[in-house]
Amino acid sequence: MINKISSKRSVFRKENYWYWGILLVVFAVVFMLNLKTLYTADDYIYRFVYHTPSVQPHMQKITTALIPYSMWNHYLNWNGRFVAHTVVQFFMQFNSKIPFDIFNSLIFVFLMMLINKLSIKLSGKKNKLFIVPFIFLFLWFFLPSFGQSVLWVSGAGNYLWMSIIYLGFIWFNLQNKPTTWVQVLIAIVLGFLTGASNENSGPAAILIVLLFMWKHYLNERQVNWNSVISVIFGACGFIVMMLAPGNRLRGAVHRSIGQMVLDFGQIVYMSLQEFYVIYVLMLILLVVVLYYKKISSDALISAIIFTIGHFASILVLVLSPEHPQRTFFGGAVFLGIAFFILIYALFNEAKISLSVLTVPMLILFLFSFFNAYQDIDKSYQQIAGQYETIEKSHSKPKAKQNPNVKIMTVAKSSYNAYSGTVGLTKYPNAWMNIWESKFFDVNSISGHN
Repeated sequence: MINKISSKRSVFRKENYWYWGILLVVFAVVFMLNLKTLYTADDYIYRFVYHTPSVQPHMQKITTALIPYSMWNHYLNWNGRFVAHTVVQFFMQFNSKIPFDIFNSLIFVFLMMLINKLSIKLSGKKNKLFIVPFIFLFLWFFLPSFGQSVLWVSGAGNYLWMSIIYLGFIWFNLQNKPTTWVQVLIAIVLGFLTGASNENSGPAAILIVLLFMWKHYLNERQVNWNSVISVIFGACGFIVMMLAPGNRLRGAVHRSIGQMVLDFGQIVYMSLQEFYVIYVLMLILLVVVLYYKKISSDALISAIIFTIGHFASILVLVLSPEHPQRTFFGGAVFLGIAFFILIYALFNEAKISLSVLTVPMLILFLFSFFNAYQDIDKSYQQIAGQYETIEKSHSKPKAKQNPNVKIMTVAKSSYNAYSGTVGLTKYPNAWMNIWESKFFDVNSISGHN
């Protein structure tokens, strides 16, 4: 008996080491890509206290103490995503990008852990080590515009970091703990931050919690007041974000029914482009788990709820005049949780060794990673060259600090943060040229091919 207990503890410790080892490797990979990604587009703007999208004559460099004032101006003049941009501005106060690179890589790992925890809890199964690398593969291949939503400072603040808030909100509400002052405080803060996180994933997370509340009520005939409070404050956060005067200034575009129908078709097409592989796999998994009775009714309902959240977060974009691929980020995360609930239900009892899967997984990932890294490194070298040229101009008098830099070539990979973001042009009066001139404190910046 003692030998059996000792053997189980040994296996547990071994699996635990492997688990943290996998997460460490993921951290190292993402950290390397972060180090190879310098600032771009809006990052230069958030280096300063926000006033308007245009450079002002006298602008203060952002500090932690000035962030509330900056976000108030941002709320009035640009948009209501003060939670996301608070994260961005906090890291833009440093003279080095490395603090962001470290914490951003940790947040990515934490996202993996949350997806795994939610999938385990809702499937009613035990943690399986061989599934964890698949979660990374899912995020690598199916997070939309990986470069913009994970590696770009401004993009990561708006999408990657906000996913931790709304998944934390869902996790909190799934605990169904007794109502105490501590729980109420957590419900208020998490609810409000989730509602104000962004325009589509935040409300989709609230919808997911509402559906779980309904499920809990039907099963237990009880209402969890922590969840009620968190949803109410989630709605408050969403309203505060959407009522931002900056939103009305930017979004004053007439949305006809005909235009929304066209947008709906485009959004559905984009969704199929992004996720058709997962849709097909989920249909196959669903048929198999139902046929072999591998899934409980609770787990099946949970997978359905997250699938509803996935479609809700995407289709609501029909109300927005813009819907770039990175706005599908929350939808991808919700779909991933639904997918891995089914994976855990089907494969939890499978005797699959991690070593058996290592070779095909490495081949699949490394082929994609190699191509992505080449493009990212090429952009890194070009931007680093621009920075070097600009820094050299500081040796001249201010009036003659007019560096002429080589314009970067077009980024090709969706894993590259410079793909689809605004960069320097030939013209010193271009919007980005003016902002980078302010960022580097030079008279002007022009470009050449």
